[in-house]
Amino acid sequence: MSDETSLNLNVNPDSTPVQVPVFNCVVYLSTHDGKVTARVANLAGLELIGSDERDALSRVVSAFKNHVRSLMESKSEIPWVEPIPGPESNESRRFIPVHL
Repeated sequence: MSDETSLNLNVNPDSTPVQVPVFNCVVYLSTHDGKVTARVANLAGLELIGSDERDALSRVVSAFKNHVRSLMESKSEIPWVEPIPGPESNESRRFIPVHL
């Protein structure tokens, strides 16, 4: 089988690539009373609690996407926190690339 037939992805070579914005979401995690708190360090006001790390990250990434998408759709400036403050002594850091 030739490369052309085995890799046919139905892509028109004349099409324009879609630009998908990607943003860095810096999340600090801490555990309190058996729950995990995830707060976005580089965008103020986003803090969510989950039953475990996976749940907390899922919630905070969803909130991050919705908030940034809303700001972009309204053509508002995204109020990034710069410089990003360091984590508290009881927090761990996660870097998450987020595609809108």
